[in-house]
Amino acid sequence: MDIKKYRNAGGIDRALRVVIASVLIYFGFINTALIGQTLIATLVGILGIVNVLVAITGICPIYTIAGINTCPKNKA
Repeated sequence: MDIKKYRNAGGIDRALRVVIASVLIYFGFINTALIGQTLIATLVGILGIVNVLVAITGICPIYTIAGINTCPKNKA
């Protein structure tokens, strides 16, 4: 199985996800005072972790469902 064949998140998209994920993880797990509720803060942190995973792999399940591809090497 060639993982590059299934990538749908391009370089700029992945870089932005790392920045956004850092902010989400910070407010979700480190500085939870801004959010206040533990459950919401945890969900925000988990969303940040998911974005890090998408940035690492280059595969976004939501992009796959929506038919979006920001990876210039795999555009049809």
